[in-house]
Amino acid sequence: MKPQVSVTMAVHDAERYLGAALESIERQSFPDFELIAVDDGSRDGSLAILQRHAARDPRLRVIARPHSGIAVTRNAALAAAQADLVAVMDADDVAHPERLARQVAHLRSHPEIVALGAGALIIDPEGWPIRRLEAPLEHAAIDAALMRGRGEALVHPSVVFRRDSLLAASGYREGIDSVEDLDLCLRLAERGRLANLPETLLEYRHHLRKSTYALGSEHRRLANRVLRDAQLRRGLDAASGYQMPALAGETPAVDYRCEWVRQAVIGGNLATARKHALAVLREQPGRARSWQLLARALFGLRSEPLRRWLGRPGAAVNGAGR
Repeated sequence: MKPQVSVTMAVHDAERYLGAALESIERQSFPDFELIAVDDGSRDGSLAILQRHAARDPRLRVIARPHSGIAVTRNAALAAAQADLVAVMDADDVAHPERLARQVAHLRSHPEIVALGAGALIIDPEGWPIRRLEAPLEHAAIDAALMRGRGEALVHPSVVFRRDSLLAASGYREGIDSVEDLDLCLRLAERGRLANLPETLLEYRHHLRKSTYALGSEHRRLANRVLRDAQLRRGLDAASGYQMPALAGETPAVDYRCEWVRQAVIGGNLATARKHALAVLREQPGRARSWQLLARALFGLRSEPLRRWLGRPGAAVNGAGR
């Protein structure tokens, strides 16, 4: 008998985080699922980790294939899925034990929803909390955010899809890796309703190997292509539609740490903010920005309070401007 949920996981060189991701699915309170993990030509120990887990849990099926990219790999997992509901799980994230149970129950009682996400806690590479994503709950707000390139409005590895809707939409579009999820969700929004549960059901890991970080300006270019395509499909004026601004250049890794500091302060996770502020300071001790970030992390200051604090007599840091 086919399972109620097919959990799909695309895996490529993910050995650092893969074990925790697999265990979080194996520990789900909702037991009637299959986990289809497609290894996309990993060069590290990912395939061996998958095989070890499959040997002890018959619900896990492993497919190994040559490296083809994320969209091709996701489509391979979708093709192997047997259930009417298809959950996405990434190899570097952690699912809450109640994730599948909550999402399946909601989808059973709301047949109009074709894709259901959930709240997510952004974590750093070591699992420290950055901030909770406040995703919109209703279709109109989710779709409007997606049309502005805000993929976090429906965090892809938190989503459960209806398989028939995925197949009707022809699955993931290949050749646009890093924005294949944004593209799919925009196309699904044209076929049915999108929604998010308010509960935080996923730990969503940010690290420098994520495609949105690694590809930099190429990710922006592809995202704008997807937005133009959506505008044209919907009969909108693509020339005046929203486009994500281009990056000034390839953003160095330290800039992403700076963003983690800012977001961790917003989320009230000051220990995480201080950790990354100190890393930025070690990397760039002569920049004023590094000292400003440290002050923000130490005192939990957002932008406006920080500027006021730095303007007080005696608040300047010696050497900060050199």
